[in-house]
Amino acid sequence: MLRGKGRKWLKLIIIFIAFCWSGWPPVWAKGNRIRIGATVSATGHFATEVGPFRRLFKAWADQVNRDGGIFLKGKGKKVPVDVVLYDDQSRVPVVTRYYERLIQKDGVDFLVGPYSSPLTFAATIPAEKSGIPFLAVCANSPKIYNRGFAWVAGVIDLAPRYTYRYWDMVKEEGKARSVAFVVEDTMHPRGVYKGSRDLAEKAGLEVRMAEIVPPDAHDFTGLIARLKKAGADIVYVSSNIPLAISFMKQAREKGLRAKEFHCIHHSGVFRRALGRRAEGVVGQSYWSAGMGLAGEKTFMKILKTAKIQADDYPWAPAYMCAFQIIKAVFERAGTMDKAHVMKALKAGTFRTLCGVDRFHETGYGEINTYPSQIQDGRYRIIWPPARATANHIYPSGGL
Repeated sequence: MLRGKGRKWLKLIIIFIAFCWSGWPPVWAKGNRIRIGATVSATGHFATEVGPFRRLFKAWADQVNRDGGIFLKGKGKKVPVDVVLYDDQSRVPVVTRYYERLIQKDGVDFLVGPYSSPLTFAATIPAEKSGIPFLAVCANSPKIYNRGFAWVAGVIDLAPRYTYRYWDMVKEEGKARSVAFVVEDTMHPRGVYKGSRDLAEKAGLEVRMAEIVPPDAHDFTGLIARLKKAGADIVYVSSNIPLAISFMKQAREKGLRAKEFHCIHHSGVFRRALGRRAEGVVGQSYWSAGMGLAGEKTFMKILKTAKIQADDYPWAPAYMCAFQIIKAVFERAGTMDKAHVMKALKAGTFRTLCGVDRFHETGYGEINTYPSQIQDGRYRIIWPPARATANHIYPSGGL
């Protein structure tokens, strides 16, 4: 039977073990590893967009750690990276809960945003309250960046400019004369539509119609009849993948004709669901092999390790940009001090897989998409000429 000091030591050992199992980073680990936290929509509505990206994070961290980590001048050595990840189930309440956990319990040094503008809008709030550097990736609603937050930056440009290169191409080619918009009633698609409509009109196109549809819409019979009557050259679908798939299947089945279909999200999930009916569809991509931008070989290795096909998940290049920026930021800051890291982030200019990135004073970035077309089952960048991997095929809407 334990008495006195023996009982006291046993209590301390039990408390120590409970502390270690609690998930809090051990005291001796603090400052010796860079802890990066994020959520991934492994399940739920956005799983079609980023479902396997937990593997992408892990593959990147493993690649960095194989090289010894990230060099911090203040420590005079390379420091390894840990990634702490949760499935946010594509739901705002879950996102909020997990980002609070990442900050309060997991003790992360840096946060990477979830997929989509609605989820990122929620995730930035605990980051701002706690003063944790936060880098949004695939989230470009202006609403995220007009709140005066000091601890938030975003890799990509704002939603209204999401397809500006496409409209530059349409204007330059001078072939299309009219457009009809189909818009999912959620934050990102509406933001893209707002800018795209303005850009289309500036390119000289007549807007024949624009219709907002609920994100859970399944029957497009009436909408397709109205689109047939409108007879626009371009049918432009600003939506997430599930709605785009449903709409395009019914559009093909019901004989909707257009000289071009543009679906802003037309990933491999979209392509496989439509089969040959996806041929010729134009959408937006951040990168395609052969563009010759920074880090392409490393990215290809990470994709291979993660067992992810870039065509299936076109947002993977944007995440690679985020990884490149994170590594550069810590190297430039030379420390894990959060204020210094955030200063290096906001003030920096970064060479990435998708081009040069820097941040506006409100936080949003400069990386933007390129128009890409499904040609012979592959994604081809079609504009601008300096980055194009194939010529634009127009008209291409009929099968």
